[in-house]
Amino acid sequence: MEEDKFMKLNGMNHNASRALSHQSGMTLIGLIMYAFIAFFVAILLMKVVPLYLTDQKITSIFTQLKNFHGDAMAIRSTIDKQLDINEINNMTSKDFKITPLGNGGMKVEYNYDGRADIVGNLSIVASFEHQVNVSP
Repeated sequence: MEEDKFMKLNGMNHNASRALSHQSGMTLIGLIMYAFIAFFVAILLMKVVPLYLTDQKITSIFTQLKNFHGDAMAIRSTIDKQLDINEINNMTSKDFKITPLGNGGMKVEYNYDGRADIVGNLSIVASFEHQVNVSP
């Protein structure tokens, strides 16, 4: 009875009083699940982002080759210098395919698969393709 008087004085009804006594929040299991998902996404980003950063460096090399004039040896030399400047150590100019074009220019191609090991035998593969025509 006193509870009814208290609720009337404070402008509350029974439903509001029940809502105040009901607790809500995340359980420990829910918190652990969210932490696991956040950890997995963080690991995934740390493994995948370097693949795309390396690809951006290779894209910049191909952008520079667009304005380059020279033969296959000069192109390979330029590629080696740019790989060294950009600190890309897992590839050389021999990995780039250089073919002559009919107009005296050269076509430079580089297609590769970047692999990132995630956990155990689980890995992600990203395929990249680059191509540019170098003027004579």
